[in-house]
Amino acid sequence: MAHTIVNQPQRPLPRLIISQDLSGVGQVSMGVALPIVATLNVEPAILPTALLSAHTAFPGSTFTDLSASMPATLAHWQALGLNPAGVYLGYLGSAALNVWRKWLPQFAASSVCLVDPVMGDGGKLYRGFDDAYVTGMRALAQQATIITPNITESALLLDQPLPQGPIQLATLRAMTTALASKFNAAVVLTGVPLPEGDLGTAGLTTTDAEPFILRQPRLPGTYFGTGDIFASVLAAGLVRGLQLRPLCTAAMDFIDGAIKRTLMAGTDPRFGVQYAAGLPALQQFFTDKEATNDGPQL
Repeated sequence: MAHTIVNQPQRPLPRLIISQDLSGVGQVSMGVALPIVATLNVEPAILPTALLSAHTAFPGSTFTDLSASMPATLAHWQALGLNPAGVYLGYLGSAALNVWRKWLPQFAASSVCLVDPVMGDGGKLYRGFDDAYVTGMRALAQQATIITPNITESALLLDQPLPQGPIQLATLRAMTTALASKFNAAVVLTGVPLPEGDLGTAGLTTTDAEPFILRQPRLPGTYFGTGDIFASVLAAGLVRGLQLRPLCTAAMDFIDGAIKRTLMAGTDPRFGVQYAAGLPALQQFFTDKEATNDGPQL
């Protein structure tokens, strides 16, 4: 049977620089960002900051720092005239953070600069980070158009006491507003434990009068890579022109489905959540929203 190919004009895919670590085992960081962003019709340009045999929840993982090679890569990309629509920065480490503090102004023409300020969780810094790293991250976040911290990282960015336990809604609103004011950027505060056992997400654009808060029942267990998945969905959606609040809702639903499939399968959560089966529905959401929206408002 013969097939007829109809030539229809296609818009070029928006290009997104993704820079974070890459783990050989465990669906976290670049390991989830790359497939999600590409599936959502965004062209990734990847710049790994480090290569790990497995992410750090696995004892004995190896770590190879790639930060020394980053400036040459960025200079080559400039020579190629890539002109990305966005930049998405995740886990960096001290050396890579300093590279991006120097180079990020070279990409100021990008409409989206998402900084996921990975520094800590559960009321403490991650192993290997210190006060100097927090200071550097605050400086980097000043160059972002949107930041996506968790509640611990929010307190670190604001130089506030690290929170323990559930967060009251009034506190969540105040922290979200303070972050937007301090960094002159849109904010999405993710994975917030709420008093009733729910998980909350708070968002605020630079044009909003007050934050929006979304919530879902918290599922049992600890799951690695869900923050990376959330930020990847946001970054892809923003460079495609989608609005922040529906993007946050879609990301939460996508992750909720992935965790439920992981629970049903009974797999080791250190290897990551089973997100792939939810990608077709997420693709359809993007297509539907892209046809009706007026572009992102950050």
